[in-house]
Amino acid sequence: MNCSVVDSIRKIKQLPPPSGLCREIIQIVSDEQVDLIDLVSIINKSPAITARILRCANSAYYGQRGEITTVREAIIRVLGLAITRSLSLAMALSGNFDVQQSRLFNCHRYWFNAVTTAGMAQSLSHFLFVREKPAPATAYTAGLLHNLGLQALVHCFPLEMEKVFASSQGSLSERINNQLGINHHQAANLLAEAWDLPQPISQALNGLACDDDLETSSPLTQLIWISSQLSDTLYHEQCDPFASLVIPETVISMEHVQKVYSDTRDQLESLHEMAQLITGCGGQDEQ
Repeated sequence: MNCSVVDSIRKIKQLPPPSGLCREIIQIVSDEQVDLIDLVSIINKSPAITARILRCANSAYYGQRGEITTVREAIIRVLGLAITRSLSLAMALSGNFDVQQSRLFNCHRYWFNAVTTAGMAQSLSHFLFVREKPAPATAYTAGLLHNLGLQALVHCFPLEMEKVFASSQGSLSERINNQLGINHHQAANLLAEAWDLPQPISQALNGLACDDDLETSSPLTQLIWISSQLSDTLYHEQCDPFASLVIPETVISMEHVQKVYSDTRDQLESLHEMAQLITGCGGQDEQ
C-alpha cells in the first residue's frame, strides 16, 4: 500500500537535524568570510570526509600533477575554498542517511549527477540573462544538493523506493510520487527548511519542488533544472541531448548551453571517476 502524503511528509520532517560536525560545516558554508584555517580544521575532524576530499583533489577530473596528501594542499592547489565547502557539505549531509537499505539505489549515478549538475550550473551561471546572477559557488552547492531528497527517501522508505527503482514506467519523479505522494525535490525542500540550509540553496530547492514553469522560477532554480536534465543525458550518453530539452530564450542562449555541455562531455570519463571516488562504489541497476 502506498504511503499517504501526510505520512511521507511527517516521516521526512521527523529526521533528526544535523548535529556536531555536520552542523559546523553548514555554518561554514553559510559564512562567506570563512578562512582556510577554519575550513581545514573542521574537515580534518572527519577522517571519512578528509579521505573523500583528497580522492577528489587527486582525481583525473582536476588533472593535478603530484599527489595531494593534505586537505590544506587540496584547497590551495586544486579545489579552492568554495568547491571544498560545497563538497564537504554534500558529504556531511549524505552521512545522515543509510542508503544501503536499498539494493537498487545507484550511488554512482547519484554522485555523478550531483557533481555534473554542480559543475554545469557553476559554468552556466555566468551566462544567465539576468542582472543579478547567482554566485558560481552558490550554483555549485545547489547543484550538489539538488537530489538530496532522493537519499532521504531511500533512508525513510526503503521498501517503497525499491519498487520505484525496479520500475521503468514514467520519470523517476513520477514513480516516486506514485509511491509516496511526494517526490524527491519536495523531500529535499523539506530537509532544507528543517535543517536551516543557506537561504539561496533552500530557495532553489523550493523552486524545484514547486514544479512551476521554468520561466517564472528563480535564476538559480532555472540553472539547476537545466544542468540536471543535461547531466542525466550525459549519464545515459544520449546522442541528441537537446531533442526534448526546452530552454526558454529569456533564460539563457542555446549557444552557451551547448558549449558548456560539450566541455562537460569531454570530461565524461573523469566525472565518472570522480563520482566513484566520492561514493566508493560503482554503478548498479538503473533508476
